Formats: sequence, structure tokens, C-alpha cells
Amino acid sequence: MTRTHRLNRLAHMLAGQRFANQEELARALGREGFEVTQATLSRDLRNLGVIKRRGPDGSPAYEMPGPAVEQLDHHRQMLDLRAFINEVRVAQNLVVVRTPPGHANAVGRAIDLAEFADVVGTIAGDDTVLVVLESATEARRFKRALESRSRDQAK
Repeated sequence: MTRTHRLNRLAHMLAGQRFANQEELARALGREGFEVTQATLSRDLRNLGVIKRRGPDGSPAYEMPGPAVEQLDHHRQMLDLRAFINEVRVAQNLVVVRTPPGHANAVGRAIDLAEFADVVGTIAGDDTVLVVLESATEARRFKRALESRSRDQAK
């Protein structure tokens, strides 16, 4: 099962149940077919923005800081921007973003949700996203920002 499936299941488990520690959480994930190490679970909790807070009875438990869907959507959007950009080209105030086949819609949506300054809008096909910016200067700045995210992923 993929990391995305695991994160999705983890977020839904935390939204519906209380877990006092990572051992309980790891066992619950294991019962659902997700065998995880403590390090992986720690990283997943951090990526989802999970916090540990005392409940009404005073006992500590993990909880999502916001609705599970919002946390997963933000995480997914960052993954889409980092992992699925093959090439970025500028033509005046337009930026053409090339992706693997089938990934342009996800990358376009991630760009929209990231609320980059001066992005007027996006249009996505199968493997290409057209991003319209306010000016040629902003287009070049946007290109650098996307390429910087891709380099961060490669490290």
C-alpha cells in the first residue's frame, strides 16, 4: 500500500478515535494492513500536522489540527508540486509546466491551491499546465519557485 493510502487512513483514524501513544497507533495501523516503524509513524504524524493534546478527561491523545481532508490536501499538493514537474518554460507572462502523462490536473490544482502571488490562473491538459501570470517578471519568479521545489525533492 502506498504512502498516500497510509496517510489517508491515519488521518481518518485520528479523526474518529483517540490514541494516547504511537504504539497504540502503530498497532491499529497494523490491523488495517499498514505495518510501520516508529520513525515512519513519527514522520507521518509530523507531515499531517498532528498534535498531542489533553482530552476532557485529562489524558493526552493525538489529534488533527484541522479537518483530515484539509491536512491531506495540503500535503498532497506539496507532493504534486515537488514530484511531478518535469520541465518549466517561460514565454512572456506565460509559464508552461510539463508533467508525466496524467499528472497535469493535479499539478495545476496544486498551483491554484498554493496561491502563488501574481498567478492569474491555470489550464491543465494531460501532461501540460499553462500558468498565466501578471507579468514576464512574475513568470520568471514563478519558474524559479517551482524549480526550487523540484530541486528540494531531489536532495
